[in-house]
Amino acid sequence: MVSVSVIVPVYRVEKYLDRCLDSLVNQTLEEIEIIVVNDGSPDNSQAIIDRYVNNYPNRVFGYIKPNGGLSDARNFGIQYARGAYIGFVDSDDYIDLEMYERMYTKALVEDADLVICDIMYEWEQTNRTMLMKGLKDIAGVSKKKSAFLSPLFAWNKLYHRKFFFENKFRYPLNLWYEDIPVTLPIFTQANTITYINEAFVHYVQRSNSIMGSGENPKQYDIFQIIENTLKYLKSNLLIKEYYEEFEYVCIEQLILYGGFRFLKSKDYVNLFDNSFKFMSLNFPSWKSNRYITSLPKKYQAYLKLINKQIIHILRILFKIKYR
Repeated sequence: MVSVSVIVPVYRVEKYLDRCLDSLVNQTLEEIEIIVVNDGSPDNSQAIIDRYVNNYPNRVFGYIKPNGGLSDARNFGIQYARGAYIGFVDSDDYIDLEMYERMYTKALVEDADLVICDIMYEWEQTNRTMLMKGLKDIAGVSKKKSAFLSPLFAWNKLYHRKFFFENKFRYPLNLWYEDIPVTLPIFTQANTITYINEAFVHYVQRSNSIMGSGENPKQYDIFQIIENTLKYLKSNLLIKEYYEEFEYVCIEQLILYGGFRFLKSKDYVNLFDNSFKFMSLNFPSWKSNRYITSLPKKYQAYLKLINKQIIHILRILFKIKYR
């Protein structure tokens, strides 16, 4: 029996792939399978995958498909997953060797549908690190609602297979921010969410990461992603229950951290304009969201002041800071 299936999409990561796969084949959990999906990578990644498949034939399973993007590769891998639980690892990151044993054991002990762990950000050029909590701890707020307020990444979580095989969740194709419309609905459907307060995932920050680009038109995908997720909550009669939490997600994605990303773009005026229009239409009182007070004071001040008039000043300050 396979306890955990781990899906690893691969595209142009030959520099990082050995480190990633080493951290997976040496997991302390015995009943694990590693499903490596070559998403039409044009580099030497397939030779590396073949080596691991040959050296670990009962643990590593390699597949090749035409390039379709991260979501397509994840979805492709899901169909081969035999594990009771499913995890995802990005092929330029790596994980602690006991991650899946600890998370799987936690899931069994607490009969949990979803297990979350912390994240260690690592900047490869400066050796700087930063710990990010995987689940915010806010007094009086349930784990389900706290999850909305926490990092929405796919890969610091272990999921019961039912989400992908009974509920048929799949990642949206050809869109950035693909984790959000899968992760948030899973939060609402999970019977039990549990948390390990340790950073098992090493999230490597690369200077050439596509998400770090300020000029890529795929930034606009966030608006479709948010609209689709809102539609899901409304159609499943969940928006009232999670109104404040999803409002906060939109604040983060469209105004706060998303806004910092927009400020890198020459098209920042239009990006912010779309954000303000969406918030005005769907969350007109967003500046009063109660979770804003959980943010650092400088972010609270930013959200209090932000408007169409001030973004030009912020753009100048942003360019000076990161010149």
